[in-house]
Amino acid sequence: MSEPMNDHDKIIIESHERSRQFGVQKDQENPSRILNTDEVARMLDQKSDLIGLCRPVMMQLYDTVKESGFVIFCTDSEGCILHILGDEALVLEAESMGMVIGAYMNEQSIGTNAMGTALNVNSAVQITANEHFTKAFHKWTCSAAPVHNTNGEIIATINLTGHRDNVHPHTLGMVVGAVQAIESRMESLAVQKQLFDANQYAFTLMNNLTFGVFAVDLNDEIHWVNDTACTSLGIRRIHLLNRPIIELFPDWAHVKRRVLLGEVFIDEEGRFLINKMTEKFMYNSYPIKTPEGEILGFMLTIREYRRMLNLVNRYTGSHARYTFSDIIGTSVAIQQLLSYAKKVALSPSSVLIIGESGTGKEVFAQAIHNASERREGAFVAINCGAIAPTLIESELFGYEEGAFTGARKGGRPGKFELADKGTLFLDEIGEMPLEMQVKLLRTIQEGSVTRIGGEKEMKIDVRIIAATNKDLAEEVRKGRFRLDLYYRLNVIPLRVPPLRERKEDIKAMVKFFLKQKAQHLNKNIPYLSTTLIEKIMAYSWPGNIRELENFLEKAVILDGNITTLYESSSQANNQNLPALPNGSGQSEEAVVDLPLMSLDEAEKAAIERAISKLNGNISKAARILNVSRNTLYLKMKKYGIPY
Repeated sequence: MSEPMNDHDKIIIESHERSRQFGVQKDQENPSRILNTDEVARMLDQKSDLIGLCRPVMMQLYDTVKESGFVIFCTDSEGCILHILGDEALVLEAESMGMVIGAYMNEQSIGTNAMGTALNVNSAVQITANEHFTKAFHKWTCSAAPVHNTNGEIIATINLTGHRDNVHPHTLGMVVGAVQAIESRMESLAVQKQLFDANQYAFTLMNNLTFGVFAVDLNDEIHWVNDTACTSLGIRRIHLLNRPIIELFPDWAHVKRRVLLGEVFIDEEGRFLINKMTEKFMYNSYPIKTPEGEILGFMLTIREYRRMLNLVNRYTGSHARYTFSDIIGTSVAIQQLLSYAKKVALSPSSVLIIGESGTGKEVFAQAIHNASERREGAFVAINCGAIAPTLIESELFGYEEGAFTGARKGGRPGKFELADKGTLFLDEIGEMPLEMQVKLLRTIQEGSVTRIGGEKEMKIDVRIIAATNKDLAEEVRKGRFRLDLYYRLNVIPLRVPPLRERKEDIKAMVKFFLKQKAQHLNKNIPYLSTTLIEKIMAYSWPGNIRELENFLEKAVILDGNITTLYESSSQANNQNLPALPNGSGQSEEAVVDLPLMSLDEAEKAAIERAISKLNGNISKAARILNVSRNTLYLKMKKYGIPY
């Protein structure tokens, strides 16, 4: 009874069968495929990394078998010989049989052999004497094993060949050990690359942050700093590394003490002592800890205070949207005004814009800002008549934490701080209380501001644009406005004409607002009859552009079915007043049973009804009446409506 076939015998039998199917001849002496010189050169260039990976391990293996009659081969994943190392006599003997660099030792080329069969079965294998398919290789014993990359894919083989008399099981073990060393080296290199890539990623990430980062060691020396910090401070990294941070940041001892006590140090204000730098920064600091909680050092992050204010201004609406190209009009009056405004925009001087309500004074203020050298800075607006006298000081100058009952934790910057390097628009300046006019004048003259409850004087660089619908010269004569402040603001006067003085611009405005409102309300642009257009052109529009805009919004809502326009500048038909939502969510007319009345009376009635219907919610009332909250507060103040 014959013994059962073992795995090795099965591998040999199956390999011989494949060799016959591949057409390999028993008496074949050389591999059937060998690259020419040019092909070898290209191949070695392409496989240089793989050869570099395997060569050191092959040299270690050769040191073990040196002068014992063995030669070591390295092939790629297709069985092409990449590198040969061994005793000179044996190398020459192998080369005489075509086992040279560029020769393919796979089963398709030479039949059963350790290199080709190891690739085919994806396993270490030893083939000796007549186990080789071709007779020419019967004198050899070969031990080979495949090399896998970190993804488990075969990328090479390592083969140890000698005369068959030197066959020994340990030979295969040595090859397997060499392959394991190569794969281990590959994994190590992969880990190193991952670490390098991670470090490069981290460094790139840190250097592209929009805020500065310092790493400070336990000796209070700067261990590392990112590019943003260097740029913000205007100093090279080499002048910061290993330097005591307290030399640059005098508050460091205080910061470190708080962090070590476990306190939060977030968004505190401070300055660096570098090249007489006056720029203020916001600071955050955190301990750097090991997983076990041991403190290794500290991280300090800095943000330019002005940059943070610009960011705040951007997302709180403190920016200018309008430019001179947004101002509609071809009349001589408006074209002359535009030409004048464009010239004064380039000046740093204060501008006083005078005009009736609704003429677009803030649009001109924004356009001047956007045409000035301060266009990259903030445009901060404050309505001096819409803020209670007790609050206007904190709005303008800000306050420190604890300055008064209800003061926000950490304090709050005022409009002057927010507008630093930009423009401060003081709307309705004629409504500012006299006591505040003194403080405003001093701030403008000195170019500095101190928060309420604070002691630090902060330098500011702000351009003032003020606006009013009052005759300030007359207010000065009546003692309601300071003469010195008037002269300080009225450096460049600019009068915006009312709509009745530029009627030739009305048609263009009608076209613009109809299109704008239709898009906003997702409706078609309505047709307005010739008669209605004539009435629009003839009407005096005491509310100016704002009144015209509101009327045209109603025209869009009603699809142009408006038969009544204001009868005169002093009377308004109640059908033209805005509709308000009632308690059930349905719409009802704001005024349903009032006779014809003066425009002021109608406006007061509409405001009172809106506030009543909306339970005193000023924001909702302002939206319904299509005016800003500040404008609504002004009108409530004008008509004596309590708020």
